[in-house]
Formats: sequence, structure tokens, C-alpha cells
Amino acid sequence: MDIGYGLMGLPLAMLGVPFYFYMPNYWFENWGVSLTAIGLALFVTRLTDMLTDPLVGFYSDRWVRHLGYLRQIQLGSLLLVVGCGSLFFPFEPAFQQHTFGYLVLWSFMTFLGWTLISVPYQALVSKLTHQTDLKTRLTSFREGFGLIGVMLALSLPVILSQSPTSLEVFQTLFVLLLFGLALALLLQAWWFKEVLNGPEGDFNHPVSIQTLWRQHRWSFGIMPAYFLNNLANAFPATLFMFFVTYALQMEAQAGVLLAVFFVSGVLGLPFWFWLSTKVEKYQAWAFSMLFSAISFTGLIWVGAGDFNGYLLVCILTGLSLGADLALPSSLQVDLVHRLERKSVRAAGTMFGLWGLLTKLAVALSLGIALPLLEALQLKQGAPAAMNALWWMYGLVPVVLKLVAVVWVFRQGRQWGADFEAG
Repeated sequence: MDIGYGLMGLPLAMLGVPFYFYMPNYWFENWGVSLTAIGLALFVTRLTDMLTDPLVGFYSDRWVRHLGYLRQIQLGSLLLVVGCGSLFFPFEPAFQQHTFGYLVLWSFMTFLGWTLISVPYQALVSKLTHQTDLKTRLTSFREGFGLIGVMLALSLPVILSQSPTSLEVFQTLFVLLLFGLALALLLQAWWFKEVLNGPEGDFNHPVSIQTLWRQHRWSFGIMPAYFLNNLANAFPATLFMFFVTYALQMEAQAGVLLAVFFVSGVLGLPFWFWLSTKVEKYQAWAFSMLFSAISFTGLIWVGAGDFNGYLLVCILTGLSLGADLALPSSLQVDLVHRLERKSVRAAGTMFGLWGLLTKLAVALSLGIALPLLEALQLKQGAPAAMNALWWMYGLVPVVLKLVAVVWVFRQGRQWGADFEAG
């Protein structure tokens, strides 16, 4: 069951690498289209993508009685494949003549498909098991496969040849996407068909966000810490390449450092899963955030060209990555399960809201950090820009994570009491 559930995380995470790092330059270099059109189109689609999460979650709860989680995931997979194919291999006349409209249309389809997979995929854990340790194990497998997908996408240029063209990389990535989605869907259909497509039970009609807030306000208690922690992770993720290039002057080693970070995340997962069985789950999550915050302070002793020093920071912060991904997800599933014990169907709605918070954190990090660095003239090496880069990369995550830790420890026992009351 672990592999059958977790495998879908691999192709989904694998796509994150090109969309976050490579796509704009790929379109610009290979098709010569306007960077302004690319930037505006992606800005528009990111905004709509952020808003579709709660909407898809809301309707997912309503569809599930007639359109089970498996079929929702299958529909999302179809849209994702069509959208990715159109973006990876653009139809040249339409792409070059109507760049903005072309990118908005197919990016929207891609992200909508992604969301249609992700929301029911996360929500179905609450249907697969009611055992809290098994829920943590399932989410750990999902995030572990996700980390493997990220590492696979990062290593593709090395695996293919010494100097593959960008088109060759995207062709291989698309084939892997098709194979990964097909295999994951087959395993889900084989192992979970009755669970995913079975009757939903004697639950009431799905509730709205307003009703949840009025009647089950405790279910929102985890969200502030979840958002702060995501924002703390978004700043260094957004600034990684800038920090390595301008602050550390080690651009050539960026791939190795990033790979080490994600490998550490995979290796750290078993420990955090073990810890979550020995202490309260929220405590294990808080300890992981505290460990990450302390690890980030190691940047105080890292200077330009200090590969070994920064490598150690990547290893230590990477070890907490798996916990950041798996433990909040498992807590969210626990929360949904407690709601279901009161015959409240809100899995899709809640996971949609959490998806919105994740994307809002990424959007804020992009909207704050990059314009500020450009205004301070980072490219020209201005001292003010370098100082801002160090502060945003090294200090902001520490402060945000410490605030999240305090919130978790102060509110955690109340969550537990409210969960049991639920």
C-alpha cells in the first residue's frame, strides 16, 4: 500500500523543477519569444492557480459521491499531460504569434490538472486508514517519492549525456511523466479501487468554508504555523541560485549542493517518522523546524567560496526537509479524520486551503525578494543588495520558523484536545 499510494508523488514533484527553474529560459532560447510576454503570462496563471486550490477542494468534496477520488485523479492526469505536452513542445505558429494567450491557456490547463490530482490525492489518505502512524507513513512515502522525483529531474542533464540540448531533456522528462503517471494510476486502480470509488458513507453534505469557521474553528488552528513555515522555506528556495552565485560565488557547484540538500531530505525521513511515534506528532514537527532554524544559523561562519561550510549547512537543513513535507501533511489528515468522525465532509476543502497557503507563501517570497534585490542593484554587486540577500536567505527563515515553533508548542495541546473532542 505504501508504494501504491506514494508513487504518484514522483511524477508530480519531478515537474516542479522545470516549471520553477527552466521553462522561461527554455522558451526564450529555443523560440525567441518575448520575456515580457512570458513573465506576464506566468504571473497571471500563478494567480489563478493559487485561487483554484480552494475551489477545486470545495467541489472535490461535492463530486466525490459521484466521481470518486480515483476518477478525479485520472481527469487531472489527462489535463496535466495535454497541458505539459503543449508547453514542452509548443505549436510554433500559434506560440510565436500569440505567446501570451498560448501560455495562459496551456499553463492554466497544466496547473488545473496538477491541482485536480493533488487535492484528492492528499485527501484520500483519510479514507485509506484511520491509524495515525500509518497516515504518517503514507505521507512520508509520498514526500519521499517526491524528493526522488526532484533529484531525478535535476540529474537528467547528467544522465543523458555530457551536453544534452534542452529539447532532449524535456523530451525525456515528458516520457518519464507519462510512464510515472500511468504506473501510479494502474497501482491505485489495482490496490485502492474499492476504497477510492466506494460509497462515501453517511456523511452530511460537504460544508462551506464559512460553516467550518463558525462551527469548527479549531480546524484552522494549524494553518498559521503551516503558512509561516512554508514562507520560511520559500525564501531560501527562491533565493538559492542568487545566493550561491552572488554571495558565495560558487555557481558551478549549485547542482551538487542542491542534490545534497534533497538527498539529505530523503535520508532524514525515517528518523522523523520514528520520532513522531515516540512523541506527539506536532512536537516532532516543532522539533524539526527548530533543528532547521538552528542549522540555518551556521551561515554565520560561511563566506564566499566556502564550499565545505555551505555543504554542511545544506546537509543539516536538508535533514529537516522530509519532516517539513511529511509531518504537517499527516497532521492535516488527522484533522480531516476528526472532522469526518463528526460526519463533516471537508477533506477537499481543507487541502485546497492548505494548497492556497503554500502557493501564497511562494508568491510572497517571489514578490518581495526579487523586486527588492533588483531595486538594490544585485547584478551590479551593490553592498546594500548583498546585505539584503544574506538577511533574506539566512535570517528571515530563522525568524519565521522560530515564530512557527512557538505557535505549535503553544497551540499543540489545544489541537489535541479539540481533535479528540471532534
